[in-house]
Amino acid sequence: MSDPSFLLAISGGLDSMCMLHSFANKQNANLYAAYVNHGIRLDAGKDAELIKRKCKEYNIPFYELSIDPKIFEVSGKGGFEAIAREARYNLLFELKNKLGANFLATAHHKNDQAETVFLRIARGSGLKGLRGILPERKDGVVRPMLQFAKQDLLGYAKQNKIEWREDSTNKSLEHFRNKVRLEILPSIESECKGTINRLARIAELSQKSYTNAIKILDSYFKPFLVSESEGAVLLRYFYLPPMQGYGELFKMWLAHRGISWEETNEDAKFYEKLQKKDSFRFRLGKVYFERKKGLLRVDCGCISYSR
Repeated sequence: MSDPSFLLAISGGLDSMCMLHSFANKQNANLYAAYVNHGIRLDAGKDAELIKRKCKEYNIPFYELSIDPKIFEVSGKGGFEAIAREARYNLLFELKNKLGANFLATAHHKNDQAETVFLRIARGSGLKGLRGILPERKDGVVRPMLQFAKQDLLGYAKQNKIEWREDSTNKSLEHFRNKVRLEILPSIESECKGTINRLARIAELSQKSYTNAIKILDSYFKPFLVSESEGAVLLRYFYLPPMQGYGELFKMWLAHRGISWEETNEDAKFYEKLQKKDSFRFRLGKVYFERKKGLLRVDCGCISYSR
């Protein structure tokens, strides 16, 4: 079996430069590195220069990718951070596929994990969201630095004389995540030592619990499953037991299959309909439900529906 190949997403910051150095010392992996220029900072070219110089030193092929700044003029997509993240991953996946790399490695670390879990708790996330940043995703994204806190990386960088650059936008309090990183979590950590580790631990436990929960839910719901395609499932003779909590479990099972909706007061009405054998049509967000002749079809927008 050939050695695995990794495309390393390098920003020039502490975490990614530590990851680059760490991977450069691996003897059994084929490596590529990429820097994504968002076209926002005037000094971004210096980040690229540093990464290019270190990649040449490590004998790792380097690629610089550029995001068209015009995409940030588009509104309604969740703000700057969401647009930037989507564009960045699109470029990286395109290069990963072109290179035929097995994995795309990002340098998220334990502090990033703690921030993510904190934000999701604040927004009322369920078990799926509390998993935080996954160590490995089905699409080949891996996060090899998650076990290390920022202080660990600072020590590693000092020990190995690693150069890195600070992104000035990371100090801006305009974005709430930066405020969490720079003010809120440090304040909590100072009053309650170990908060970062405990938040990261919540993610680990949630990842294990979620996996086990899905296995249990599959054993219950799959006997009713007739067919499944992207964004749609068809179930035969499925009626929700009239017991509290089963509706939420069904919703969780569907979400694992890519079918999800924001919780509203309509959810309870839907669960009531599922307990009966009557035919019905119902919509929750962009998800459509239709029961006819004992078959329940769940679909993300493909059923012709009027209400």
